[in-house]
Amino acid sequence: MKRSRSVKLAFMGAGALTLTACGQAKEEAAVYDSVAQCTEAGVVDAATCAEQFEQAQLVHQEAAPRYARAEDCYADFGYQQCNVQRRSDGSSFFLPFMLGYMFAPRIGSGVFTQPLYRSADDPNTYRTSANRKIAAVAPNGQTQVAKSTARQPKARTRTVSRGGFGARAARSSAG
Repeated sequence: MKRSRSVKLAFMGAGALTLTACGQAKEEAAVYDSVAQCTEAGVVDAATCAEQFEQAQLVHQEAAPRYARAEDCYADFGYQQCNVQRRSDGSSFFLPFMLGYMFAPRIGSGVFTQPLYRSADDPNTYRTSANRKIAAVAPNGQTQVAKSTARQPKARTRTVSRGGFGARAARSSAG
């Protein structure tokens, strides 16, 4: 059996789609800090855990929030929580560290995997590269996310200055 099919079957057994009171479709997803944590959870096999982690790292390079200055990245994600990336033209930009990953199988369309981050002002909650908050995660890594949250993130081609990721996180958490 192909891995993606076994991942789908594992999640289907847990109730893949439900509706919330608001009517927004939700789906089952898996969230882990590391390949080891994924493997220990036992929801999918170790090879799938590693494969999805590698995919999240690739997506991270394309979709992570980008900053022109380290200070701006630190303001949104915390001191020393960003690293410098060099472009082929010699210029550089800063990315936050990927602190977890999420994958959500979709029937008939594969598995959507993406990196996760933690903002400086809300360090206990995972956020996607689009700054969408991930709900509570069960000890086995399972969670329910809006279908729109589990979508493949778009590649970023430009850097942002302060007021990007962290400012949106602050607005969404102030309630």
